[in-house]
Amino acid sequence: MNRTGAFVTNLELRESNPDGTEKAGLSHKAEGMFLLHVLEVAGVGEPKGSITILHDAGDHGGRYEALASTLAEGGWAIALPDMRGHGKSEGPRGHSAGLAEVLRDIEAVQDHLAYRLPDAPRLLVGLGLGAVYAVAYAINHPDAVGALVLASPNLAPRYEAPRKPGGLKGLFAKVGPTSAGSLGHSPEALTSLPAEQRLLAADPLVHNDISAHTLGHLPATLERVGAGFARLDVPTLVLVGEDDPLVDQAAVSRWCASNPRAERRALPGRRHDLFHDQGADELAAEVARWIATAIR
Repeated sequence: MNRTGAFVTNLELRESNPDGTEKAGLSHKAEGMFLLHVLEVAGVGEPKGSITILHDAGDHGGRYEALASTLAEGGWAIALPDMRGHGKSEGPRGHSAGLAEVLRDIEAVQDHLAYRLPDAPRLLVGLGLGAVYAVAYAINHPDAVGALVLASPNLAPRYEAPRKPGGLKGLFAKVGPTSAGSLGHSPEALTSLPAEQRLLAADPLVHNDISAHTLGHLPATLERVGAGFARLDVPTLVLVGEDDPLVDQAAVSRWCASNPRAERRALPGRRHDLFHDQGADELAAEVARWIATAIR
């Protein structure tokens, strides 16, 4: 246990085919390591339901324990998964086999939480690219999501594709599916707080990689999310920092305007990582209040 009361669950999930669909066999390593690492925080008092928090590209769930603790005070059971290729989960850094794989993993976490609370509401909180994946999941499973909280949804990311090395190295090196491009997520772009910037720079589980295969499937995912959001009939809170250099503010505004159930809140002086920037504790409390109103 730690200060938030979080505990670890290791979900052993099936490996993926190249298109993200499920392989037949279970994943085992010689060391007996798990595949998907999930931190959980139990809800306080009478259980209300469950919330899965989906981190941004290059991030990991453990950085959101403070947010999870605040939401758990409202009676919500919280899951903080490290998506494949991130944090303490298996897989090449920044790599996924496609949207089908991502949605399978989200569903596995949701089902794990629902095992204890089968009839209770299930919510998603998504951050950055995690917000995009949260919407994609809600589009695929409209009856399985009670509400959405989307922080800094990255609808038009400016990630960089991997480059083939020059010189002699370029004669032998090839760009393959797991070759790493760059997210462009500097600590200064993520938060305005110097202390948080130092923590990000020192965190060995935070990285700046995104694989060639992940980049290849992103355009179709973004198109699907852009078009499908307007049809979602789910209470949705969208949070954006007015000083976020990584998010296309106009695209988010148009996106929110397309759905009458979406409420957009712009936060002055905040950058991309809203829950590690100024006013983070107050924002977490505000999100908890919004959830209490949205889910009665």
